[in-house]
Amino acid sequence: MNLSRSTWRHFDIWLTAAVLLLTGYGILMIRSAVTGAPAFETLPMAQVQWAIIGFIVMLIVSAIDYRYLTSAHWYIYAVLVAALIFVVVGGQVNNDARRWINLGFIEIQPSEFGRIFLAITFAQFLANRRHKINRFSNTITTIIYIGIPIGLIFLQPDLGMSILFIVIWFVMIWLAGLPLSHFLILGALGLASIIVIYPNLADYQKSRITTFLNPEEADAESVFNVDQAEISVGSGGWFGKGYLQGTQSQLGFLRVQHTDFIFSVITEEMGLIFGSLFVLLLMGFILWRIIRVAMVTPDPAGKYMVAGIAAILFFQTMVNVGMNTRVLPVTGLTLPFVSYGGSSLVTLFIALGVVQSVLMRHRKQDFG
Repeated sequence: MNLSRSTWRHFDIWLTAAVLLLTGYGILMIRSAVTGAPAFETLPMAQVQWAIIGFIVMLIVSAIDYRYLTSAHWYIYAVLVAALIFVVVGGQVNNDARRWINLGFIEIQPSEFGRIFLAITFAQFLANRRHKINRFSNTITTIIYIGIPIGLIFLQPDLGMSILFIVIWFVMIWLAGLPLSHFLILGALGLASIIVIYPNLADYQKSRITTFLNPEEADAESVFNVDQAEISVGSGGWFGKGYLQGTQSQLGFLRVQHTDFIFSVITEEMGLIFGSLFVLLLMGFILWRIIRVAMVTPDPAGKYMVAGIAAILFFQTMVNVGMNTRVLPVTGLTLPFVSYGGSSLVTLFIALGVVQSVLMRHRKQDFG
């Protein structure tokens, strides 16, 4: 662990400040979203506690040379797969999905941590095999590598997180230089696999897809929350109705407004200028600072993992905003740093720590 002043001088204050600002904004909006719901009144303070824990963990991870993590990539991958197997076999069921491990004092969702640690392990896996990137056999090997955790997550079931893992694979292997011909072959196979996968989706997952494709034929209950989200977004206008003044959220029309649909609360109460646009510009700034790290580091593993983390943030933001505005089907992916969730927030701060660790050691003289 290198804690010299020369290492810490590369620490990105602007990236950290933007993340803390977005997290703080999210906590304020969570407070508004749960106002009038006694069962959820402790959530804002809980999110504050998770943010503090996450920030401390971020500093610790930043101080650790990320190559300690990449050197242990097989052990990390094994622990991730073991945790996902445990979830499938004996995990806790919430809302008809088996995604959590109950430790007594806390519930954790291994797939939330898995998205970050998979970016770390797959980065080193790719870096070790980059000389084989043109071989189709190597491409199949990477699919097997990523397919094991994806299959276990799909069984929970969690379609949104499964798709996110595929996106991580796509972005990282594209950056590693996968030939276009391989993408075309895999694309054709992927389209064919939909025929096999769709019948095995959970009923609620099929309902979300059919409701999105043909809302006119869906029952009122299936489209209710999407309708309320659309009303929330559309009624916010330029400057919103005011903090704590949103009718859809404050009067209880909008459901799961502190997690999946918090973007609707933000847009209704804070409007386009101080709400949705502010959040998206802030996320854009965060992504730019992260991509900048991937561009400056000469280490392939560091480059791949940082790109994977950027892909996670971008995809989750795109999907969450899309389902709030009826552009994409509902998947359950939350808005990074904004939506309520302890496991999600802490893992995102871990990801930020990894990015900082790569940046702080990107110069060759800082290696070793």
